[in-house]
Amino acid sequence: MDFEVLQGTTLSNFVFVEYAYMNLKRLRFSEGPSSAGAMFTLNSWPSCQIEWFELGKDYLVHLGFPNYPSHEGCTINLSYDLKCIVKNKNGFEQQMFQRVNSVEELIDKLGILIKDHHKTNLLCSNNEKPSVATNYSKVLAEIDAIGWEKLFSVNHDFTELKLKMYDSLNHQHILNVKFKNNVPEFSAEYPRTVNIEWHEDSSTLSEMYSLFCRDAEQYQDFWKAMEELDAGCWVLEPENPSRRDTYRKISIAPNVSLKIEVDPNHPYVFPSITWLGSETAVSKFREKVLDRIEVWDDDLPINTNLERLLEISLPLKQTLDMGTENYEVTCCICYSERLNGEVPSRTCDNPNCGQSFHIFCLYEWLRSLIQTTRKQGNKVFGECPFCEQPISCNPPAS
Repeated sequence: MDFEVLQGTTLSNFVFVEYAYMNLKRLRFSEGPSSAGAMFTLNSWPSCQIEWFELGKDYLVHLGFPNYPSHEGCTINLSYDLKCIVKNKNGFEQQMFQRVNSVEELIDKLGILIKDHHKTNLLCSNNEKPSVATNYSKVLAEIDAIGWEKLFSVNHDFTELKLKMYDSLNHQHILNVKFKNNVPEFSAEYPRTVNIEWHEDSSTLSEMYSLFCRDAEQYQDFWKAMEELDAGCWVLEPENPSRRDTYRKISIAPNVSLKIEVDPNHPYVFPSITWLGSETAVSKFREKVLDRIEVWDDDLPINTNLERLLEISLPLKQTLDMGTENYEVTCCICYSERLNGEVPSRTCDNPNCGQSFHIFCLYEWLRSLIQTTRKQGNKVFGECPFCEQPISCNPPAS
């Protein structure tokens, strides 16, 4: 973020305030690298933001000029630190709004008040600490340490940052940083929660970014395994997989699908699997897995292992021309393929029926039929809406 330092310029020189409005994005007024001064930031016309710095301490005030160049209707917002100082100076708060005739005079009065505050060492109470996010200079210094080329985006008040990195496979990863109650919160599209502990007195964003980069390298095999799986079969869910998703629901045969849960730390070992379809349709595949589990090879892609295990070629959606309708299952209740991104995953066990349902649709259908439905625990038992044969359903995942 560019700014210009003007040595020896004072706050009372209002000509430079006007010049800042018309010509510069950011001005810093200073009498030296460690002394007092002020910074003007033009966020959105017609307004400006002024940052005083006194012996390493920053104070901010935002001025709004709805009728610029007239000062009529000017709005003033103070940073929390500055509010504390104003409140500690008896009577100054009313004077500031009632006895100030110009912005220049307001700036002079606040500047003098800040200097007096540091001379008398008046401090805010310990339970009234300002938010880290309001201290722009600290955040800017953190970004300087990390490198501006790694900044993906930042919001207008620097309370939310996005930092980027590229792993050894040239995947881009984003670390989301949100400042809240003096402590930054971190999130990223990783298969496990980002485990970054922030210590207010010692931690830095640069250290947290390094941990984020280290974790990205840790999941290289996992992301590679999931990309191979996505390319080698017909993925039903998630509809738009993200890098944090550890499962895939894939098509195996008409009216048969398989949910696969992959361990991010050991992505090539035999995964947790759940068969979806009627008992008649899935039983032969389940038996194959039990009989041939020894053929699984941890050095091969997951989709290759599944084909060897089941002795089939996994269907690919883009290669299915005629007969695709046999693979695309529609819910017998809502007559749609997807509901909130999910495909039908409960199938009637009656071999003469084989209709499929979204878990949510079937559960709500059975619950609505009070006379023919019974409940045991969370599970409901009733009749298939299509063939009226017995069917049961667990509640949908919340």
